[in-house]
Parts: sequence; structure tokens; C-alpha cells
Amino acid sequence: MLGIIESPAINNLFYEQLGERWYSDDQHVIALLRAESKLKLDYIQGIFANEKIDKGKRVLDIGCGAGFLSNALAAKGFDVYGLDQSPDSIAVAQRHAVAGSLVNYAAGDAFALKHPDGFFDSVLLMDFLEHVNEPERAIQEASRVLKPGGIMIFYTFNRTRIAKFLAIDAVEFMARDCPKNFHVWHLFIKPQELEGMVAGSGLAIREFQGLRPKIFSWPFWSSLLTRRVHPGFGFQFTSSLALGYLGFARKLRHN
Repeated sequence: MLGIIESPAINNLFYEQLGERWYSDDQHVIALLRAESKLKLDYIQGIFANEKIDKGKRVLDIGCGAGFLSNALAAKGFDVYGLDQSPDSIAVAQRHAVAGSLVNYAAGDAFALKHPDGFFDSVLLMDFLEHVNEPERAIQEASRVLKPGGIMIFYTFNRTRIAKFLAIDAVEFMARDCPKNFHVWHLFIKPQELEGMVAGSGLAIREFQGLRPKIFSWPFWSSLLTRRVHPGFGFQFTSSLALGYLGFARKLRHN
């Protein structure tokens, strides 16, 4: 009788051990997230501008890590709340907050947010949904604290073979220091699945936007050869959703 092969569990524990490596290490997989955050920030700011999410509006960054996005948005005048399950990551984020910016950090549970209904103008779910076993439940809770007409912005990985190769296998080779199961393929989410989850939480998808590394560039190949993430390693938008994809949804005013 054949044994049952269980899917591996996602490893979220290593974030608690990174400390200042979030901002400095070029051999750890976190350096790729740091590089990727630059284009994600551009995307978020573009959506905010188009959807009239102005400075001073409340933004919740769920799974904020060490504050790559939260600190940048707070520095630009948004009232940002960063939430993460890792107290160590929250401590790093606080240390790197721009002086005088309006940013509030807390370690907490994304499934049980301590905010009233309709408190936020925008909620970010960036590099988060593929790290939880119940993404639909997290979306429902995020929708609860989002104002009617508010904007949810997300980034995650598609459950395709090319995503498994590039976002797991290739990354494990490129980053010398790569924790086991930092990503697991079975938690990747197909766009149509995410669209269903979002719709079930009273939101409607407005856009999907693909994202991929700049493969035809020297920083990419240098990173492969040296197994250190080059300072110029970059990402670009693409029409293909086969790897990672961004997007946003609006909360309906009437469910």
C-alpha cells in the first residue's frame, strides 16, 4: 500500500531570526524581497493616485515584515498601520521608520484584527496570502476593516510550474542562505481562485498585473553567478500572470 505524501508546511519562523539582515544581507532570500519592494511601492502609489487614496488616509499593511512598504508609505504622508506575526520583524520595522512619519506597528493575528469595521481606506496583502493556510479567511477579515469603496491591494504567486521553478527552485539556488520551505507550491493561488475569494468577501477585482525579474540584465546573471543578490537586481511589470501577480479590488458599497 502506497503511503500518503503530505504537503510541506510553510516556514514562517525564520523571519523571527533575521534582525537587521532584512536591510543589509545580500546572500539571504530576503534580499530578493527587498529588491522587489521597490516596484511594488510604485504600483501601490499608482493605484492610490488613480483611486484617490490621498495622503493622510489610513492604510493597513498586513504581513508588513520589517516595514519596506509601510515605512516608505508613511514617509510619503499616509497614516500607516503595520501588522505582522513576528515581533522581531516589527522591532526592525520600528527602528527603520522615518523620523516624524505617521506609522504604527503591532505584532498580531491577521485573522483577528483589533480594528473596528470600516476603519481603513486601503488594506495591503503583499507577499502574505501564500504564507497562510486559510487565505480566504484572511481576506474576509481584511475586508471587514476596509471602508465601503476602499481598496485592497495584493501580491502573490500563481500556482504554475514556472512559478514553482522560478519562485522556489531558482531562488533556492540563487540565495546562498535560503530557509527550507520559505515558499511552498501548494499555497500558491491561481488568479481565478483569488477572484472567487475576494468576491466572497464583498469586493470586486479591478485589475491583475503580472510581475517578474529582469532576466535579461547583468544584475540578474551576476546574482546567479555569485549567489549574492546584486544591488541592481530589479523587477518589471508583465502582461503574464504565470509567475507573481499584483492587483487590486474595491470593496462594494452594498453587498
